[in-house]
Amino acid sequence: MKLQYIFSVLLLFLLLSTDTFRAQTVLNSNLSNEEIEKKIDESSSNPTKMWELINFYISKSKKNNDKEALFYAYRYASNTSKHPLNIKYADSALITGQKSEIKKILLDAYLNRGNINMSEEFYQKALDDILVANKLSQESGNDYIFNKTIYYIAQNKIYLGQYEDANRELETCLKFFKDNLKNKSSLGKNYEMYYIYSLMSLIDSNTKLSRFKENKILLNEAFEYIDKNKLEQYLPYFISSEGTNAYYNKDYETAIKKLSEAVRLYNDQWQHNTEVFYLGLSYWHTGKKKLAVKYLEELDKHYNKTKKLDPQFRSAYEILIKYYKSTGNTEKQLEYINKLMTLDRSYEKNYKSLYQRIAKEYDTKKLVAEKNRIESKLKNQRTIFITLFIILLVISVFFGFRIYKEKQNYKKRFEEIIDQLNQENSTEEKIMVDSTEKEEDQKFDYDFYNKIPGLNPLFVENILKQLGVFEKENKFLDSQISQKSLSDDLGTNSTYFSKIINTYKGKNFTLYISDLRLDYIIDHLRNDVKYLNMDVKELATIAGFSSAENFSDHFRRKFDLKPSVFMKMMKSKL
Repeated sequence: MKLQYIFSVLLLFLLLSTDTFRAQTVLNSNLSNEEIEKKIDESSSNPTKMWELINFYISKSKKNNDKEALFYAYRYASNTSKHPLNIKYADSALITGQKSEIKKILLDAYLNRGNINMSEEFYQKALDDILVANKLSQESGNDYIFNKTIYYIAQNKIYLGQYEDANRELETCLKFFKDNLKNKSSLGKNYEMYYIYSLMSLIDSNTKLSRFKENKILLNEAFEYIDKNKLEQYLPYFISSEGTNAYYNKDYETAIKKLSEAVRLYNDQWQHNTEVFYLGLSYWHTGKKKLAVKYLEELDKHYNKTKKLDPQFRSAYEILIKYYKSTGNTEKQLEYINKLMTLDRSYEKNYKSLYQRIAKEYDTKKLVAEKNRIESKLKNQRTIFITLFIILLVISVFFGFRIYKEKQNYKKRFEEIIDQLNQENSTEEKIMVDSTEKEEDQKFDYDFYNKIPGLNPLFVENILKQLGVFEKENKFLDSQISQKSLSDDLGTNSTYFSKIINTYKGKNFTLYISDLRLDYIIDHLRNDVKYLNMDVKELATIAGFSSAENFSDHFRRKFDLKPSVFMKMMKSKL
């Protein structure tokens, strides 16, 4: 065991040394970190060139003491090497993240190691790191890493066969990565790659749920995006998805065609067990059992080598047991029975543990977070409702009080108007009596009529007497009357007439006529019920005003009250 470990370390050292030497030509290019990552991505089909760039990236980062870049370099190394080097690189990436004290790198390092462990089917270790990354990303508000953790948690749920739950997680992260596709991938971030991964995984879980219509839309989206952005390296993965989709739709011939095409198009170092498995099943269902067994035994070779096998491939052993039973090969039958029992014990152990941890440490927390969010939302809604209620109450009280005060003011003003009118009537009656007595007892009051310089007192007396007749006969109700027409009727000119009105009536001609008309209407409103049943426009016409607005304006000027309010209060007084 120790010798194996020493050999691995020496192998790692030799690889680094050799590749670093090869990378010297790149060292002189002064590439930025982003440019190096872009070249690494573009070299995925050329492992030798890719590793030259990765080792140059590691060497450059160490030389510049750039821990962030070193982390990303180790991450590339972990994702492009095989076991056990991938685990060692992932550990180095995590140690670098811890030393950097940069939170976004640290949580990305946990996620990266979780991803590597998951790819090696070390699900327990993978979940440990993914849950740490999920927690840290929520605390730091790192949406990119948070949605990556959602993606990997969905992979765990797919492993557990929880496809409905996995779908919900995948739809969430797919939307995030799709919405951010326009964001150019920066150092350590690749929205496009995880958009494609999420799309691929959602199609896979949809297939298991027989959601073929949804998959047709998603597959079209995938092929259009790949074609538009020249991402041919991802094409075989979605062709494989078409094949798996066809298998679950019981179209075995199409499944064989698509899966075989995908296998031919792959240009990488990985063993594509999914295609091998579904090709075996498709041949089995088309009656080509020997060919089916050949494919399924490839999975057994993988198990013999790694002692690990994804639970979705379990039925391969059931078919192998069934086949060798039919051929009478009890030795092979027993071999596969023992392997299946060993696998089942492993699945049961992993399933229970993973299920409990996801339920306890992710789903439950997620539910609690959702519960808290809803409760917070309801609390905020209640707060808003109470605040709005208080505001509306204050506004209602304010306007209610204002309306009440307005009504009180109206009532007070109405009573003042009535008292004023009663006093004026009483005064007018007294003046009429006094005037009659004075006419009998006194002679012409020269001083009274001599208030306007330049005008003969007798002339003034004559005009005022004619005005008295004008008022008594209600000639002011004529809507066509004007200062000039009335002065002509009284045998004077506008200038003299204006001076007499201003001096003896205490107002200009317009106000004089308006007040006479208003007094006329007020008198009728007080003494004739039919006037109270008329509208403002009718009253304006009767009084000689040009319009209802003109009548209302003058009414408010004289009485500080709307005519409609006065009429309403007169009705209530009856």
